[in-house]
Amino acid sequence: MRILTWVKPTWNWMHIWNYFWAVKPMIDEAVWNTTFLMLADLHSLTSVHNAERLKANKKRVLMEYFSLLWDNKNIIVFEQSKLERHTDIMWVLNSVTPYSLMLRAHAFKDSKSKKSDINMAVFNYPILMAADIINFDIDLVPVWKDQKQHIEFARDIAQNFNSNYWVELFKLPNAKISTSLWIIPWTDGRKMSKSYDNFIWIFDDEKTMKKKVMSIVTDDTPLEEPKNPDTCNVFSLIKLFAKKEKQIEIKAKYKAWWYGYWHAKLELLDLILEYFKDARERYKSFEDDFWFIDRKLNEWNKIAWDLVLKKYDEVVKVVWLK
Repeated sequence: MRILTWVKPTWNWMHIWNYFWAVKPMIDEAVWNTTFLMLADLHSLTSVHNAERLKANKKRVLMEYFSLLWDNKNIIVFEQSKLERHTDIMWVLNSVTPYSLMLRAHAFKDSKSKKSDINMAVFNYPILMAADIINFDIDLVPVWKDQKQHIEFARDIAQNFNSNYWVELFKLPNAKISTSLWIIPWTDGRKMSKSYDNFIWIFDDEKTMKKKVMSIVTDDTPLEEPKNPDTCNVFSLIKLFAKKEKQIEIKAKYKAWWYGYWHAKLELLDLILEYFKDARERYKSFEDDFWFIDRKLNEWNKIAWDLVLKKYDEVVKVVWLK
């Protein structure tokens, strides 16, 4: 089975929620499936109009993902913009995509509701997204609930092409919806969000990380009284990093007269640092030497390029009878 996921270089940091919702499941899925991770730099042009910033964002995102994935041979990381003929196929898909379908797109409707001046990249975003998926004969795309429309559009567009040309050239992908980590409480008790600035970046320096962990909101139960780990924001995060035995050990401490939320936060900090120890060390090494990433990226770009070129040749034969 082929799986595709993507990351847009419109931001330059990764927090814990990103890891547990997107990166770890991708690593787990890659054990049994061929997994593609696309650096969606063409999509980023909808909002990033500064070449230096985009370049810096791409480098930072690559450093983060390669630090976490390391030399995982089952995950192919590639740059969207390096795929010759990718946008050529997108243009063909434009010709079978109804205008009425694009008017239903969330991104378009959201921009319209904000009365912003929508660029055509935003309007055509779903068609490029469809090409991203169906050009690789992807079987499954892990998405949020609010991203399900992308997969529905990809299916519609692929089916439109197949129906118009009486072929079965494009495979219809399926969405994998995950809700288990929809909300991870963070420092202020709300879900992690960059807009709230209440998250922790995985590659923060230890001093900054400690400051954020120690600022996690808890209730006002006195130190000497038992505390309830099941309603504690700190323990909900501890469960992400601690093995079952460690969770049971810490949970028992919550009942002790001497154990306070301060102790729990320090244990959480130690767990986070230990969990990401190797990745954080690799990230530091990549800051000084980007060679490994460049080499692997060139290798994987070639794999993705070959797949798209093969699909383009198939499309050309159907569209122009070559």
